Amino acid sequence: MATTEKDLENFTIFVKQRIAGGDAEASIDELFDQWRLENPSGVLYAENVAAINASIEDFQNGERGAPAGQHSGELRKEFGLSKE
Repeated sequence: MATTEKDLENFTIFVKQRIAGGDAEASIDELFDQWRLENPSGVLYAENVAAINASIEDFQNGERGAPAGQHSGELRKEFGLSKE
């Protein structure tokens, strides 16, 4: 991913707006992560679209995946979380 002058300008504007909006405690890493979520690269955007399209195709072909709660107990145990 090439960083362009426009990317840097957009990130600077984003950071200034966040700070002006009361988010002065956020780290540069947190701000960058948030900015990347809101401004994905063309490659990342294309990958996300392809993944969504593949999921839609799977669904249309009858693949329904696992029920949402099926693995939650295993995940809670793995991450040391209590069942609430």
